[in-house]
Amino acid sequence: MKTVVIVATLDTRGDEVEFLKELIENNGHSVITIDVGVMGSPYMTGDFTREEVAEAGGKSLRELVEAATAGADRRQATDVMIAGARKIVADLHSAGKLDGILSLGGSTAAATGAAVMKGLPMGLPKLLISTFISLAPVGDEDITVMQSPVDLVGLNRIVARTLANAAGAIVGMVEQEVPNAQEKKLVGITALGVTTPAVQKVISRLEKRGYDSIVFHATSEKLDRMAKDRVIDVILDLTTFETILKVLYPAEVLSTLSGFGEVDRSRLSSAAEKAIPQIIAPGGLDMHIFPGATGIDSVPLEYRGRAWSMHGPNVVLVRTTEQELEEVGASIAERANRAAGPIAVVIPLGGFSDASRKGAPLYDPQADQGFGRALKRNLDRRIKVVEVDCNINEDAFVDEVVRIFDEMTAAVEAR
Repeated sequence: MKTVVIVATLDTRGDEVEFLKELIENNGHSVITIDVGVMGSPYMTGDFTREEVAEAGGKSLRELVEAATAGADRRQATDVMIAGARKIVADLHSAGKLDGILSLGGSTAAATGAAVMKGLPMGLPKLLISTFISLAPVGDEDITVMQSPVDLVGLNRIVARTLANAAGAIVGMVEQEVPNAQEKKLVGITALGVTTPAVQKVISRLEKRGYDSIVFHATSEKLDRMAKDRVIDVILDLTTFETILKVLYPAEVLSTLSGFGEVDRSRLSSAAEKAIPQIIAPGGLDMHIFPGATGIDSVPLEYRGRAWSMHGPNVVLVRTTEQELEEVGASIAERANRAAGPIAVVIPLGGFSDASRKGAPLYDPQADQGFGRALKRNLDRRIKVVEVDCNINEDAFVDEVVRIFDEMTAAVEAR
């Protein structure tokens, strides 16, 4: 028997939740309902009532109702209920009472459901049913989104079929097991198109050593989540490009880039806390990337006087400066210093991507030196720094990364 949690407003979606609950239970599984409604009368009593959810979120339901009646912004109550539901869901998961989670409703319900699911372990089944999937802020979470062709009001035959499909989907997900034969040690590797040759060479060599590799294309949030859940055994952070955004870009830009409107300047913090072995390289730090730009005149004015190149028809790469790379180098050193596990840095002196190899448009070794200088000035002496006289995509760089990988993993296994 598996346990499926349903998060919904049981005043406006109570009959639909009851229908879903019955379908899931008919397949031999248990259901826990969490009521995140505030106004109105519940159609059914949740296993966790709206009063309990509000209390878990730091307010009483009465306070929320009184504030709403007095004209308070709806978002205030929603945020409290999200916080409460997230706490309850986290407790259920810790207690082994959460094998899958499902949420349903309109735009507000989609936002609430996605926020509650955020932070749950990657791979845990998560299903969001909404009439407005364009407004479902799933960000980079592994949330499955199902669109309802009509509003989820009343159990007409269209709604019933949609909910039956949803019940089948979540039941199938919680019942499906992963074959044990796939359980090799996992290496998480960060990449961009301009560092892909190096990543591919590393993967090929790791395969011969019995490791599986997972590549994260400038999406280290997912990698960090897997590190937090101890799914990843080693991290090869070969492409630290995201640090450009985290360190140099203003809050409003980071908020826009986040699927949840958040401003988060941390990166791979769980990897440091969980003592996961890491090798760091400055892949992609030689550029700002402007998707949707068709030429230098399409990028913000402050970047137009720099070296640049096209990466496909609608992406412009603009060179980072020596000063910018000094800021980034100091930031990466600070993150590395917090690592509880073994860590090393490998710096390719011949360019941090394919776009800055010798003869390429972004080639600027003086700017690159700003990174290494700031990194070494701020880095703990216990952390090894290796400089290789080649481009990041050349065999010599890959050789050094794999050599350090072998040393690091052998030392960990010998403990």
